[in-house]
Amino acid sequence: MATAEAPTTVSASSSVTPMLEVTDLHKRFGSLEVLKGVSVSTANANVISMIGASGSGKSTFLRCINLLEIPDSGDVRVDGELIRMIPSRTGGMKPADVKQVDRIRSRLAMVFQSFNLWTHMTVLENVIEAPVHVLGVPKRDAIEKAEALLDKVGIADKRDQYPAHLSGGQ
Repeated sequence: MATAEAPTTVSASSSVTPMLEVTDLHKRFGSLEVLKGVSVSTANANVISMIGASGSGKSTFLRCINLLEIPDSGDVRVDGELIRMIPSRTGGMKPADVKQVDRIRSRLAMVFQSFNLWTHMTVLENVIEAPVHVLGVPKRDAIEKAEALLDKVGIADKRDQYPAHLSGGQ
């Protein structure tokens, strides 16, 4: 992950279309340039870790990929598709097609530092909520995938627990 002091580039060693490709991403907040030309490319199923000091731009970078923050410049491609940006009236940038952004966001996921789980729902119910109610995935299919994901991260035995009964890492 790039910090305010030095940009870093991470590349996937594959000839296939990268699942995520970010090129020369810049983001400022007033006079503070948080992202200075960050570039990342990763193939499907790769895991990339971002490590850096508090305030070094890790969350800002993720927020820019999802357009929760609008980058000042640079390109973001998801599965080869460029998220098109155009100049806004205020001099910054804005998405050229909000429907494109919504469609791409439906294929991305981000866990916020201050995540909020529904306390009245079990782990399994929290995991299937978005696929069922946002993406329209049949409940049976969502449960099957959720159980596989919970097993993959080692908490399948917690599927019927409520968030208050879990540790922070769980």
